[in-house]
Amino acid sequence: MSFTCVLCSSLGYAQVGESSFSEDNQNSENVFEGEENADEYDEEATIIEVESSEYQEIVDAIYSLDDLIEDYKRQDTLFEYFAIYKYSPEIVAYIPSKETDTMLAYRYDAMKGQNEQGENFTYIKEYIFNNNSAWDFIYERIYDKDSKLCYFVRRYNTYNSGCAEVALEKSEYFFNPQGEVIMKTYSIYDSNNKELDLDNCWMERESYEKYMTLEEFLQTHPIPFSIE
Repeated sequence: MSFTCVLCSSLGYAQVGESSFSEDNQNSENVFEGEENADEYDEEATIIEVESSEYQEIVDAIYSLDDLIEDYKRQDTLFEYFAIYKYSPEIVAYIPSKETDTMLAYRYDAMKGQNEQGENFTYIKEYIFNNNSAWDFIYERIYDKDSKLCYFVRRYNTYNSGCAEVALEKSEYFFNPQGEVIMKTYSIYDSNNKELDLDNCWMERESYEKYMTLEEFLQTHPIPFSIE
């Protein structure tokens, strides 16, 4: 199974479905130390533990910020919604509709706000839809007060895993201000939140970009925020 983006050429999106894990897992050599051939291993499924109390403080702050974003989401406060449809490459306001939802290629849930310390941040959740609803890719990004990526989440949901009716993957990447991965999580589970064994599943490995700054992201995905 591979994914061909309907609108990638016109928007400059990375092609999905060619390779595994995209950019910068600087600490992955610790995970694979002593192994003869790292190509045999699935980098997306690696787990990297926090190595210092300083990094743990960063991770805890990111989790707190993620909880705050969930509160905003539940209250539907500050969020803006955008979409790209298969018939046009333009990013437009998203208005739910049974008729037009079948034509969705991308959707973005986005917000700009402040954390409990009064520091600005930007959150963007990007959905990539499959024509026959066989799978979805979802990417979440949080950019800090300096518009640097501090948190990236990859989610993959598929009916084609061979190990469950629906298999779901979640990877979390935590970055320090220097853009280094300081923690990485991975989980795979079914629709009842029962843990699955990745060795028994076939899960897609796509190319994607994390976009380490908000400017880089918006150059490719020019979301028309109403809040600057």
